[in-house]
Amino acid sequence: MSHGADDLLLLLAVVRHGSYAGAAADLGLSHTTVSRRMAGLEKTVGARLLVRSGDRWEPSEMGRKFVAAGEEIELAVGSLPLGSGGRGNSVSGVVRAIAPDGFGGVVMGAAVRRLIEEHPGVRLEMINAARRAQTNPVGIDLEVVVGRPESSRKEAFHLADYSLGFYASRDYLAAHPPISTPQQVQDHPLVYFVESMQDVADLDIPRVRFPRMRQAVGATSSLVHVELTRAGAGVGLLPCFLAERTGDLVRLFPEELWFPVEYWMVSRADVLRRPAVQAVLGAIRAALDDMREELIAAPR
Repeated sequence: MSHGADDLLLLLAVVRHGSYAGAAADLGLSHTTVSRRMAGLEKTVGARLLVRSGDRWEPSEMGRKFVAAGEEIELAVGSLPLGSGGRGNSVSGVVRAIAPDGFGGVVMGAAVRRLIEEHPGVRLEMINAARRAQTNPVGIDLEVVVGRPESSRKEAFHLADYSLGFYASRDYLAAHPPISTPQQVQDHPLVYFVESMQDVADLDIPRVRFPRMRQAVGATSSLVHVELTRAGAGVGLLPCFLAERTGDLVRLFPEELWFPVEYWMVSRADVLRRPAVQAVLGAIRAALDDMREELIAAPR
């Protein structure tokens, strides 16, 4: 590959990460090397290819043409059958994602199992949090969010439906007066997200449905909510696909207290064209196809 092609791929990495530091870390280079090579490329072209937008580097009008050329090189290299016995299957690279921890553990777990078998050269790195889509998350390729995102500058598409339900441990139910109506659930302490840190409208169920329900304990992790509920800390509002896997939690009034919500994927068009990102998306979709009924957890 020529030095010019290498620099186009480096430009592509800078634009994706929004920073020299992110591109340097991704490609195993120093910040100084990235800065020097970008300056050299701009000098050769005779025009600015990168412009500052807030705390990010964005491509200039001329830069977008060079970024497109870099994407073509990346796609061409990714399609070569190097080291794959002629199968044209040698996809590699790091894909960084943000996903809620329940999705990250269960769905991504199944997806990574497929990924390892089909594309062992692809590595997935995750930040796990349930939050709204970010405007310009540095170094992030894919965002899995709860509810339809508001961002209009990116590609967004529906991934899957899932459900929340109220659960309690058998020991908790045995130690307290019977809960005989759905309304009586709000007489018990709630295990759920930290209210002041929860910014996803679709997850604002307790305040809307049960405004006088007091919170026993707040945590930023659905997996922690499950364990706190199992420990008897209160009544948990939990993703059903996580709660049902424990085998020892009781779902309360599943028909009346069934709250369907949605997972959405957010990314950028240029990122979605990357072979490694396509491989991860394919594995996620295959995993979701296998567990759609488990995720929606319709009342039986």
